[in-house]
Amino acid sequence: MHFLELPLVFFTVLAQCAVGGYLMVIAHLNSIPDGKQRRLVAVKTIFFVLAFMTIGFASSTMHLGSPLRAFNSLNRVGGSGLSNEILTGSIFFALTGCYWLTEVCHKSKQRFRGLLRYLAAIAGIIFMAAMVKVYLIETVPLWDNIFTPLDFIFTVMTAGVLFGSLLLNVFGGSNTNANKRMAAFGLLLIGLHFIVIIIRTISFSSIATSIHQATTNLQAYMPMIFIQCVLMLLAGWLWMRAINSEKKQKTMLLSLAFVAIFVAEIFGRGTFYGMHFTVGLL
Repeated sequence: MHFLELPLVFFTVLAQCAVGGYLMVIAHLNSIPDGKQRRLVAVKTIFFVLAFMTIGFASSTMHLGSPLRAFNSLNRVGGSGLSNEILTGSIFFALTGCYWLTEVCHKSKQRFRGLLRYLAAIAGIIFMAAMVKVYLIETVPLWDNIFTPLDFIFTVMTAGVLFGSLLLNVFGGSNTNANKRMAAFGLLLIGLHFIVIIIRTISFSSIATSIHQATTNLQAYMPMIFIQCVLMLLAGWLWMRAINSEKKQKTMLLSLAFVAIFVAEIFGRGTFYGMHFTVGLL
């Protein structure tokens, strides 16, 4: 049991949590009737979204070796998946940061703040699409399939939604009905993700090239897949327990659930990178 490309593991999972959390937060901001409370919730929750993106970009810099290489990679925007990923991620980070600053300063008009809020959401979705595109490589059979976008989307929609739910509950931006809806949505997706992992594992066992067999990789990473599944089930159980709990206990249960799902995604992404092999001689 070992992790390959650990900086990229953290970058992708943190970025997907940030985008999913941001989408969940802005989806619930308009349901807060009091304008002052809505602004405070936005300021506090989006700060943590930006923190996740900052740590994620720092992790990706470790992979590149130097921040200057990130700027160099922008030379091929439009023709390189990596360049597009860095550009769209930077745009999402910049727009989210600008929106957060307008809420902190509280000087710009509400219409302008709303425009920035939704532009950042659109940028986040485009960023996620660009991230998926990076890994759809024809010469890597275990990446170039439907399971890659599914895995990435499930991270956004499970870990991200749980992240957003946790932030909204901690900072008073949610209510009982909203918590039930978010939990039902998240638990459904965790269940679907669990099924997809099983189907993916069965499907990958039949893939082979002239010198590589996926079964060899699967055997090496089965413990990590098992840990991922156990942690996902644990996160779902904790999330379900949190629905009708009191506020203090609810925060603790949601925090534990998020830690469980986050670590599960780390193990899942570690398996993803570990399953890399090409159709050639490498």
